Formats: sequence, structure tokens, C-alpha cells
Amino acid sequence: MTTNSASGDVTGVLVQSGAGGRLAVPPGSLVPVPRQLPAGMRDFTGRTRELTELDAALADSTAALGPLTVVEGMGGVGKTSLVVHWARRAADRFPDGTLFANLRGYGPSAPLSPGVVLAGFAQALGASAEQASADEDTVAGLYRSLLADRRVLVVLDNAASAEQVRPLLPGATGCAVVVTSRAALPGLRVTDGAVAVPLAPMPEREAVSLVRGVVGEAIADAEAAMVAELVVLCGGLPLAVRVAACRAAAARYGGVAGVVAELGNERDRVSGLSVSGDERSAVQTVFDVSYQRLSAQQARVFRLLGVHPGPEFGVPAVAALTGLDEKPAYRMLEDLADLHLVEAVGVRRYRLHDLLHAYAVTRAESDEPGESQQRAVSAVLTWYAQAADLADRTVFPNNPRPQITLPRVLPVPVFDRAEALAWLDIELPTLTAAACTAEREGVWAVAVVLAGVHHVVVSRPRAVWPSGVAAETAGVAAARAGGFRQAEALLLMRLSDSLRLAESWDEAYEHCAQALRLGRELEDTVTICNAVSGLGLVRLSQQRYTEALEHYLEALPLSRATGLPRLEAVIECNLSEIRMALGQYEQALEHAERELVLRRQAGDSLGEAYALYGIAVACWKLGELQSAIDTGEQAVELFSASGTTSRFALGALEVLVTVHRELGQHDQAAKALRATHAVMVEFGDPRADEVAQRLRDLEAAAPPDSAAGGTSGVG
Repeated sequence: MTTNSASGDVTGVLVQSGAGGRLAVPPGSLVPVPRQLPAGMRDFTGRTRELTELDAALADSTAALGPLTVVEGMGGVGKTSLVVHWARRAADRFPDGTLFANLRGYGPSAPLSPGVVLAGFAQALGASAEQASADEDTVAGLYRSLLADRRVLVVLDNAASAEQVRPLLPGATGCAVVVTSRAALPGLRVTDGAVAVPLAPMPEREAVSLVRGVVGEAIADAEAAMVAELVVLCGGLPLAVRVAACRAAAARYGGVAGVVAELGNERDRVSGLSVSGDERSAVQTVFDVSYQRLSAQQARVFRLLGVHPGPEFGVPAVAALTGLDEKPAYRMLEDLADLHLVEAVGVRRYRLHDLLHAYAVTRAESDEPGESQQRAVSAVLTWYAQAADLADRTVFPNNPRPQITLPRVLPVPVFDRAEALAWLDIELPTLTAAACTAEREGVWAVAVVLAGVHHVVVSRPRAVWPSGVAAETAGVAAARAGGFRQAEALLLMRLSDSLRLAESWDEAYEHCAQALRLGRELEDTVTICNAVSGLGLVRLSQQRYTEALEHYLEALPLSRATGLPRLEAVIECNLSEIRMALGQYEQALEHAERELVLRRQAGDSLGEAYALYGIAVACWKLGELQSAIDTGEQAVELFSASGTTSRFALGALEVLVTVHRELGQHDQAAKALRATHAVMVEFGDPRADEVAQRLRDLEAAAPPDSAAGGTSGVG
């Protein structure tokens, strides 16, 4: 039976071992004060927010057992540099010393056992080698006893797991512990009350500052654009930025521009971020360590993310990519997120850092059989095409689309209209990448379907319009290669429209002319009609109204012959706009009223809003101001209710502003102008500043008793 008694004289600290024995630590005339922190970075840069969070965690007086903080993040993100820098700043708050151990959780050798670390810490605190060589429980007790009345900072770097850390926690209120790990270590938060400080790649400003500090101000100023590009290629990862900057500082690499050129190829980027003779400083080595710690299933999911079209993805897409069901795919992604190999960016949605994506590409090429890669690429591209087509049909049921049926071999989301819109918005960059990838990989039908949904870009901010050109160009090439001639004609016209928005008039006109020739070869009246009206739209956009009128008058009887009310309505719509521009207001009103009837026949609510807008403009020009207000307000309401975008409401809002001003209705005019400005800001319209000035002028000119007077509606 074990008892807690002691006989005889004991001098020093008495510690009971797990087996009931005891160790007496003799008092020394001088108790050592360990200062074990390694040298920090001489040019440590940025990380102000994280340093503040570490200070706050240390100051948390509610921590009954002393503060415990976990700094977590991907390999190479600078966890150790941050903590060592912070710990050196905070050293004066720990008069009894700082303990440091690299737990080797991620490295070429096996992780250190807690017992080895405890023995080293105990000796650093004054225990003899004999005392430190006792069993782990005994040394753990000794360690906690030695720290009981001391103020010591314990830094546990590169931890593999919560189990490796727990025996090293002091349990004394005067001590603080900071842990770094590539894993999230949620167990320490759940059972030990740890505070997490996630460490992300550096913001661009801090990364640029780091480069400037390495290469020097003169080089950085001379190659400022290249410095910014270097930071982008390194994804803000401090290790990568520092390695690249050191190479740029060496003349033999051609300066910053030379290193940028070296890193331009994604497949060679990770291997190029290394320092000769120092493998520990190589980004490849850092990533290898994380990859080698993965289970076989985790590693396969990670490397297949390298062939995913784009850096962001949801669980269903990864299920399609890997062939897993959604539940195990979700579990794998959560595991990778805990290990900071992917980043969670939303509910069941993740992102791969650019350098990790490049690394995953190389791992897929080296570790995944070729046929498995091909199956994964084909499956995920097909899934995106099916899901995008379903979403597009849900939101735009009346829009023409490529008549291609893909094999339904994978489950796709079930959308209502709002969900479909949200999905198209969030997935648009991936859909563009998928369309281009499908064309490049020869998956023709999939490329065509994906290109077909890119008509949505015209209702998005201008910054995304080039994605429509890229996807539709790929779609046209795929349609030609796959023999989808009807789809080719449709995508030629879609591409023409995207080029028209970019004001590439000659290219836009030529693509419509190609579609017209193809329509005549196919003897397809609908294609011929669309192509002729497309030629007219290019000329209308150029304000070449007489030529536009000729094209649309040619297209009008063709549209009636098709028996498609929506097609005829579009032509009536543009004829109304042309007649307005030519000052033929009565004819413009007739075209718009005919368009309204046709839109309603087609069940086209968004088109109905266009027709009402056309009627409002014609009524305004004819002096029928109240009718202009009534139909203009109906148009704005329908545009807003369409759920696509409010950008198309701009014209109707402008009509309301003008008519209300003519009627002296300053409050209503200001309200419409504020709405106009808000939409322009949202969609990056360059006229937003001009509209803001108009609003200020309107408010300044408003009568004193008007609500519009004296209060600016924009910042």
C-alpha cells in the first residue's frame, strides 16, 4: 500500500513519484535562470495584429492555470519566427526564465517524446541528471514542482498533437505556455482552455516590406512592379517571400524580374523556392514534411486538389473529384483544414493556398496514376457542368443554351432560384477555369456547356467580364472540335456580345458574321435571326444608328417567322432604342408597347422590365411625364424583383431622375439619384463619381423646405 509519509530529514523540494517513491532536490546557492530562446529574425517584419493577440492572451488574468496559447498555421507561414520575436519582447515579464523546445512534430525525425523534453526542462531548472532520468510521471511532478513558485515562459515549438503537449503544461498560475503547430490542436482548446492565434500568410503590404528589407530600397524602388508580382507568386508565405527575395538580391539571378520569371511556371515554383545547401530553408522540404504525415486517404485527397480547376471548392465538388461520398470527403477536408493544408472559407467550403496548389500539382504528377488523374479531372469537370447547367436553367429558364445532354453519373445540388444565383456567383471563377480546362483536356461537350452559362457575367461587375471572353472562346473551340455546330453558333454570338461589352467592335462584328454564315449553312432561321440582330447590336453600341436600323429591320420578319415571342421581343426592344436615338418617338413607343406584349407572352419578367423602361423613355420624350414616372417605377420594381442584378435598372432610374426634376419634385429626384449611385458603386461603373456630383448639385439647388436640400446622400 502506497502512503504519503516521509521519514528523516529532507532538505530541498520534495516530489512524490508515480510509484510512491520520492526525490529531494537539493537547494543550490544559485538557482539557474534558463534563457533558451533561439536567435530571432534580425529583420522581423509586420505581424502587428498577431503580436497584439499574444500580448492579450498573456494578460488574461482569468486563466487559473496560467495562459496557454496555440499559434497555428501552415508550414512556412512564420509561426516560430513570430513566437520567438514575441517571447523576446515579453522576456522581462518572466524573471525566472524562458524554456524552449522544438518538439519535432513536423520534421525529418520522429516527434520528441514528452519525457525527453521534461528531462531537459527539469535540468534547466536546477534538477540533477539523476533526478531528470527518473520515470516520466516522476519527472513531470518534479517539473511542475520546480515551476510552482516561478514565473517562466514555456515555448513549445512545432507540436504534433495535444497529447505531446499536455505533459509539458506547468499548471502554475505564474507561468505561461505558447505552442506552435501546423495542426489546429482543438483538444487543447476543449480540455485545457487554450487560446488559438491563427497565423495566415502575410498581407501584401507586409510582404512587400519584407522584400524591400532583403533586396534593399534601391532595387525595390527600381523594380516596384516586379516586387508586387513576386509577393503574389509567393502567396504572401513568409518563408517563400524571404527565399525569393534572397535570390533576387543575388545578382546572378537577374534581380527581382529574373526571379519572377523563374517562378512563373506553377509546376516549378515550389522547387524553385530553395536556398543552395540549406534544405531546411526550402519550401519544398517544408511542404514534404506535412504531406508525409498524412494518411494514405488524406494524401490522395490533397494531391487530387492539384488537378481541381481553381483554388476554391466545396464538398460536393471534392466528392466528385475523389470519387468519395460527401461525408468522407467532408471529413478529409476538415482533417486537411486542421492541418492547415487547406483553409476553410465558409460552411463546407475551402481554399488551397497558391503555393500548396502548386505543390499538390507536383504530388499528383508523381504519386497519382495517370488514369486516376484523368478520371478525377473528367468527373469534376462533368459535375461542374451539370450543376452549372441546372443552376442556369433555374435562374434563366427562357435563355437559349447549348442543347447538349451530359451523362448524369454524379449527384448535383438541388437549387431554388436564390440558391442557384448564389451558387453561380460564388463558383463563377471556378466555372471559367473549368471551361478552359475542359477545352484543353479535350472534354468538348463539358466545355461547351460550361461556356454556355457565362452569359451571367454581363450582369456582374465589369472586373469579371473578361472571364466571359475566356470561357466563351474556349467554348467556341470545343464546339468546333466536337462538331456541335448549333452550339458553336450560339457561343459565337455570346462571345460577340462579350467582346462588344469590351468595346472590341471589329472582333464582335466578325464573330456575329461567322455565326450568320454558320446559320445559313445550317438553314436555321433562329440562328440567322439572332446573328443579324447581333450585327445590329454591335452597330447600335457604336451609335451607328442608321446601320443598326437596317440590321434590325431585316431581323424583325425573321423573328416573326420563328414563332418565338421572346426573340421577336428582343428585336422590338432594340428597334425602340434606335428610333429613340433617331428622334422618332412615336415609332419608339409603338415598338416598346409591342415588346411588352411579347415579353408577357413569353413569361419573361426581366424582359418585361426592359419593355417598361422603353415605354417610360418614349413617354418622357413625348411629354407624357406622369406615364413616364408610372412605367419607370414599374420597370425599377421588376428589375429589382428579377433577383439577377439591379444594374439593368440604371436606365429606368435615370429616367425617373430626369422627369422628377422637370416636375420640380426634388425629393423624388434625389431618391432616384441615390439609388443610381449605389448601383454604380456596387458594379464598379466609372460614372459613379459623376453621379455623386450630380446628387450634390441637386441637393444644393433644392428649395430650403425640401428633404433633398442640405443633406448629401453620398460620402
